Amino acid sequence: MPGTVTGLLQSEDYARAILATFPAVTEDTIATRLASRVERQSRVLARADPPKAIFLVDELALYRQVGTGDVMAGQMRQLAATAAMPHVTVQVLPAVAHPANASGFVIADDAVWCEHVAGGYVFTDGQTVSGLTTRFDTLRGECYRVSESLTLIKGMADLWTAGASPLTQTRTAASA
Repeated sequence: MPGTVTGLLQSEDYARAILATFPAVTEDTIATRLASRVERQSRVLARADPPKAIFLVDELALYRQVGTGDVMAGQMRQLAATAAMPHVTVQVLPAVAHPANASGFVIADDAVWCEHVAGGYVFTDGQTVSGLTTRFDTLRGECYRVSESLTLIKGMADLWTAGASPLTQTRTAASA
């Protein structure tokens, strides 16, 4: 979902805090969903022969407080650690209007998973997959470079760790 870190990149504390925001959710439901999310991360990113993965993180996700400042600092460290994996690329998409503001999506080979607040859907028809692949490439072209993105993420970790409110800071990748 735009504005938050995608599930495959979430730290356990960040994921728990997001899951706790759902109305009338129980601790058992949170625990079940969290276990599923952690298992999916392991199955995809930590397997013996992991796929090449490119993640675009909405810059607003670095500023939107989920849980405490400590949770956010830990999430930034998790992002930086994941970005350091040899098969993973993480880039930050600046906080500007773009053609994916309404929902997130994941491209895998010849299919696309699109997600919104009420659920998601897998598209496999060539025209939709091709169109969303073009949209992804366009979004990636608008992102900060990989090195700038990592510098920004690490700088945000420092701000959250120090207890400063990044919401009142004006930062760019160049000044991070």
